[in-house]
Amino acid sequence: MVGSGDIEGDESLCNLEYLLVNLGRNQATADRLIRLFLENSPALSQRLMEAVARGDRVAVKDALHDIRSSCVLFSGHRCVDLARKFEVALRDDQHSSNGGHVEWQAMAESLCACVQRMADELSAHVNSKDQ
Repeated sequence: MVGSGDIEGDESLCNLEYLLVNLGRNQATADRLIRLFLENSPALSQRLMEAVARGDRVAVKDALHDIRSSCVLFSGHRCVDLARKFEVALRDDQHSSNGGHVEWQAMAESLCACVQRMADELSAHVNSKDQ
């Protein structure tokens, strides 16, 4: 169930209680934000993967920023941490001879899988409310 914010094993990646508190318990706004995440997360992941495939450092950085911003709303700490590590790697790789492009693919795949897991969790939450 979405809510605890724990990240081990099958534990929740999201903490909707935190979101509700920050929204003054406005459930309608929380539901709207969840639906926006569900609509936008596939495009965000695709943007990241395409930028990585092109080796476009600026586009990768922009996609990472947008993913991190989306995940932080739901206390998606695992995804936020992966995005931050990727951002640090981008900065550090800027000074290396190969530019770090080899690692970008693996990092992007890991982050996109995490975002998808968050989306699955949020989708299950929405579906449970609709029943």
